[in-house]
Amino acid sequence: MNEEPGSFEKLLAGLRPPEPPRGLQDKTLRGAGEALAREAGRDFWTRIWESRPLRVAWAVSAGVLVICHIGITELPSGRAPAARQTALSARDGDGELAAIGRLLRLDEGARPLIGTEAYRVVEEQETDRTLLGTGNGKESAS
Repeated sequence: MNEEPGSFEKLLAGLRPPEPPRGLQDKTLRGAGEALAREAGRDFWTRIWESRPLRVAWAVSAGVLVICHIGITELPSGRAPAARQTALSARDGDGELAAIGRLLRLDEGARPLIGTEAYRVVEEQETDRTLLGTGNGKESAS
C-alpha cells in the first residue's frame, strides 16, 4: 500500500469542470439588458381582455343566459297545469307509481332461515350475561 503523496489529486484533476469561456458573462448581461429594454409581449388572455368586441360578445351572451334562465324558471308555460297535476297525484299516492312504490315495513325481529342455531347460541350467551350483570345490585366505586 505504497501511495505517493498527491496521487489522489492527480486522479481527480481530470474531473474538474471546465472554466467558462471568456466573455460569456458580458454576453449574458448584454442579452439580459436588451430583453429588459424591449416591451413585454401580451399573452393570449391579455389580448382577449383588451378586445372590445370580445367583451361585448361576453356581456351579450351572459345577458342572454340570464334572460333564458328567468324565462324558463319564472314564466308559466302551457304545460305547467298538467305537470302540476301529475306531481300532485304522485304525491297523494293515487297513481300506478304509488301502488308499486310503497314499501313494506321491515320486521326487526326477522331472522334468516339458514343458521338459526347460531342465533340461539348468541341469545343464550346474552341472557347469561344479563343474569350475571344484575348481581346483588351493588356497584363498586373504583
